[in-house]
Amino acid sequence: MNITIPRAALLQSVQHCQNIVERRHTIPILANLLLEANNDTLSITATDLEVGLRSQSPAIVETSGSITLSARKLFDIIKELDPEQDVTLETGDGFVIIRSGRSRFRVASLSSSEYPGITEETNESSISLSSDTLRDMISATSFAMSTDETRKYLTGTLFEIDDQQMLRLVTTDGHRLALSEINLEQSSETKTCIVPRKAVIELNKLCDHCEDQVELFLGERQIRVKAGSNVLVSKLIDARFPVYQDVIPVNNPCKVVVERSSFDQVLRRSMIVANEFTHDIRLVFSEKGIDVSAHNTEQEEAEEHISAEYNGQEVAVGFNGKYLRDTLSALRTASVSIDLKDELSPILISGEGEQQSRYVIMPMRI
Repeated sequence: MNITIPRAALLQSVQHCQNIVERRHTIPILANLLLEANNDTLSITATDLEVGLRSQSPAIVETSGSITLSARKLFDIIKELDPEQDVTLETGDGFVIIRSGRSRFRVASLSSSEYPGITEETNESSISLSSDTLRDMISATSFAMSTDETRKYLTGTLFEIDDQQMLRLVTTDGHRLALSEINLEQSSETKTCIVPRKAVIELNKLCDHCEDQVELFLGERQIRVKAGSNVLVSKLIDARFPVYQDVIPVNNPCKVVVERSSFDQVLRRSMIVANEFTHDIRLVFSEKGIDVSAHNTEQEEAEEHISAEYNGQEVAVGFNGKYLRDTLSALRTASVSIDLKDELSPILISGEGEQQSRYVIMPMRI
């Protein structure tokens, strides 16, 4: 293999792919990237056997071929090279020579024949939407994915297409729930699948670098995504997602509207003295607004009042302040709407005048 490629294009492809590679691995070749040169194209592939990514870039291919290189070393080398100089890769006997300007590196390689391939399903449901839309939906929900590996079905994001042609992304960790939905512009069959956390995070990064439409192919055991010159493939979590509709409040009679950034600032200040593990905050909703307070075992406390529009009886509720702040950060509207019932019932939060994303947070006893 002998190719020449612009440094910027190579760096972007390597950067996308090296995120897939696990730092700790039991199969040595999985620490490598697969480089394949053919027909004026360099294809770089990474996989951890669960999630795989293939990135393609135009290149001058003098000699076609394939090889694998350490993802970490290749990335570290490319990012330090002169941005104005093209990069040449040439394979030798168990090594690859990397040249750029006056720089030259000789890096050990492994045969591409040992590299595991990425299997792609063919019987899939497909939809297309803008990269901005998908990125916004992921950003609005991904923070609520669980990190508890004992409940694997909560560690990913539910992708759901219903019979009304609504695409819905849902996440929950058992204490809070995030939901974002849009109407699809094209018809598609109904589909439900749970996409693992790692694939969701990498998909969000791909959307950041894609200005075109993103194609999603949802299969029985796999999701495949085409974003520009990149293809992401991931196994699905083989489990049943909770019936999330049952936890979304529908009859909360009390409603408060509060300015989002001001509310977030009050919460941030109050959490300075909140319990560092539970982050418990006490909110008292009344016609005067919201009284926010926090305390800890050292008898330190914080109290602050914020103006808000409220209709309903006075209610005092405890919450994890971090959950509230995560939700406020995910919203983009100037004001937020909070529907509540009593001190024991979950609240429903959404952007004022915007229903694409909705959030449920369970109360705490404090």
